Amino acid sequence: MNHRSFGHFLFSSGTNKKIYICALFFSLLINTHSSAAIFGDGNPANGIEDQRLLAPNKFQRSVGTIICDGGLRGTAVHIATRDSNSNQQQSIVLTAAHILYHPDTHERYEKCAYHPQGKRLSGVAFARVSAHDFKPTINNKMRLASQDIVFIALKKKLRHSGMKLNLTGQNSHQLQLLGFNESENNISMSSDCRPFLSRQFVSAQLLLHDCDAGRGASGGPLIDAKTGVVVGIHGGTLLFSPPGTKKIHATAGAFANPETLINQARKIDVYVLAQLREFTAYPAKDF
Repeated sequence: MNHRSFGHFLFSSGTNKKIYICALFFSLLINTHSSAAIFGDGNPANGIEDQRLLAPNKFQRSVGTIICDGGLRGTAVHIATRDSNSNQQQSIVLTAAHILYHPDTHERYEKCAYHPQGKRLSGVAFARVSAHDFKPTINNKMRLASQDIVFIALKKKLRHSGMKLNLTGQNSHQLQLLGFNESENNISMSSDCRPFLSRQFVSAQLLLHDCDAGRGASGGPLIDAKTGVVVGIHGGTLLFSPPGTKKIHATAGAFANPETLINQARKIDVYVLAQLREFTAYPAKDF
C-alpha cells in the first residue's frame, strides 16, 4: 500500500496573494459530503460511518486494482475504445500516474499488474504505459496533479468491453466514485457526491469533488451518476492552511470545504482523449 505523500508549494490567486497549499495527498486517504459525507472511513467517535457501498456488478466488471512489486498501489478502470469489440489482443486501463511510483524514492515500480475486480489471483501484466508528464519530484503540486493520469495497455484482452470516457460537462452535478475499499477488501462506490468550485484551488484540468474515498482509491474512475460515463480519474486531496493559522490535518471524518480541504480528480478533457487516440493508434510503440 502506498504511504502518504506530502508536498508543499506556492499558488498565486487572482489578487496576487501567495497561498500556501499545505499538503497534497496522492494516495487518496480521505473524503466528504457537504452535509453528511466523510473522508476515508469516517470517524466512529463522531458518529460518522463509512458511506461507501459495494459497487454494482455492472461497474465492478470494469474496475480493478493495480499491484506493483507485491503491494496494492491503487485503482484503475478498463475503458472502452473504438477497437474494444475488434480482434485487438490488448485492453486499455486508465489510472493515476502517481501510483506507479514509489512515494519515497520517486522511482517507478519494476513489476506491475492489473487485477480485475481486485481479485488477487487474476493479475494481468502491463504491456506498455503511455507517455506522460508526471514527474514525482516537481515542486508545483497543482501542476503535478494536472499531469496525474496515464493509459496502460495490458498483455491480454479483458473479458468485458469497459467503460466509456466523456468530457466533463456542466451537467455533471451528481458524481460517483469507484475505488478499492481497504476496510471491506472490495471495489466500493461512493454516491451522492458533487463537484465544487474553489477560489484557492483553480485548475482547468482538475475536478474538485467530495466523494468518499480511502486508501487504494487513487486512480479510480469518477463517473457521471446519470450517464455512467467516466468524467475524471481520482488523484488526491488538496489541503490549505492560511499562514499563521493552525495547520489543517486530513483526518477520518473530516468534512469537505472547497477552500481548505477537498478531493481532486484529473478531468477527462480533449487532451486526455487525444492521448488515448495516439496511444491506441500505435500499438507497437510505447509512447
